[in-house]
Amino acid sequence: MKDVVFEWYIPYVPDKKKQLLKAVMISATVVSFFDALFFAAAMLFVAVALAVTGFFLFRSWRYEYEYVYVNGEFDISKIIRKCRRKDVYHVDRPDITSFLQGRVPQKEGKRVKDFTSGRPNAEVYTICAKGEVVYIEPSDEFVEEMKKYYRK
Repeated sequence: MKDVVFEWYIPYVPDKKKQLLKAVMISATVVSFFDALFFAAAMLFVAVALAVTGFFLFRSWRYEYEYVYVNGEFDISKIIRKCRRKDVYHVDRPDITSFLQGRVPQKEGKRVKDFTSGRPNAEVYTICAKGEVVYIEPSDEFVEEMKKYYRK
């Protein structure tokens, strides 16, 4: 019997709001640090607080999704800072009711899960299964495998 195995990674890309927040926090930290050096030593507390907050906040944005499809079982794991793995989604192929290109709007009563990179021009597909709508960025091989079972 021939096994079907696909595995691919999708790194998360922060959106424009998060990039702007990062730039503003770094700028405020640098300005507060120089203010503490030249004008008011009390600004050193503000600079340290901004630096620590920014450090932990920016680290929380460093993750990627790992998609694994093995013989009809589809798993998604979130890899945080390349050191911690968290399983976030699992579905068997027979439980998938539809596999559609694009972001299909949510239906009432269905939970939406987004496991995409956040890139604006990324090719996104929608999986409807077990009362959930899941957005993913599949590989070409995975799309071809799914088209065997879910034709439009």
